[in-house]
Amino acid sequence: MTTKILTTFLIFISLSVWGQKNIENKLSSEHQNIKGTKVSLIPPNGFTDGLNFLGLQQVESGSSILILDIPGPYSEISKGITKENMLLKGVEVKKIEKLIMNGLPAIFVTGKQNAHENRYTKYILVFGTDNETIMINSVFPENLKKIGSEIKKSILTVFYEADKKINPFETLDYTIDVSESKLKFGKSMSNALIFSVDGHVPTASSDKTNLIVTKSFSQITAEDKKLFCMNRLKQTPIEIVQIEYTNEITIDGISGYEIYAKGKSKNSDETENIYQVILFSDKLYYLFFGTTNDETNESVEEIKKAVKTFKRI
Repeated sequence: MTTKILTTFLIFISLSVWGQKNIENKLSSEHQNIKGTKVSLIPPNGFTDGLNFLGLQQVESGSSILILDIPGPYSEISKGITKENMLLKGVEVKKIEKLIMNGLPAIFVTGKQNAHENRYTKYILVFGTDNETIMINSVFPENLKKIGSEIKKSILTVFYEADKKINPFETLDYTIDVSESKLKFGKSMSNALIFSVDGHVPTASSDKTNLIVTKSFSQITAEDKKLFCMNRLKQTPIEIVQIEYTNEITIDGISGYEIYAKGKSKNSDETENIYQVILFSDKLYYLFFGTTNDETNESVEEIKKAVKTFKRI
């Protein structure tokens, strides 16, 4: 299984197509760069920097605008964006528009979703280049029409700087050191760091060992944390064949569970050895998800070595 599929799984997107219009924006003094991204927006009134995610939020209304940078060309990523996929994620598509955004192909989706016994509206803007795809994923309570209007207006002010140099580590509240392992930093994607053996995403190496590290941006209420970890593993786009062990683990003073499992890619017959760690802290959690096609224990040990260097800042 490719890292692109794994990372795209952490996101979820979808849609269909109709209509088209051309939008041209210029960078102005009102624009705010979303720290850690190549995207700038004119923020809606009352929105502040996102807590635990790259984007903007209004805490009192439960509204947010999340920026995601997906590795892979827009032409390929957009092929997998279907109305049916959104329905699988519980999003009911109401309207889909095809746009040209600052000279780039784009899609704007309006949808509805139920969550936490509430009804929400979602606006999703997807655009990109031959190298990367940007998704702006927003959500707000369905009844807050004025806030929704402001969010939509804000999203459509987007200005994207493809050549902008960003520091993928400046927005993180943790560090991880892979220098003593065979892993190399490959790419950041929203709140996640992606490591591979050659530093490419997806890797060009026959050794498909990789590690994804991320922090949740929404709180969890699960009382049975072990069960939560096992269910989280089953949600990955890998067929779990057998769980070898599940153990309690503590790293940097916070506890959680490590799981080692055998699996198979759902897109091929390739074996996947999986090492997952989830550490719980302040109703949030840190997730470490490593996979390898190496049948020996050597690569899993390399992943473990990197995970154990985790430290909060």
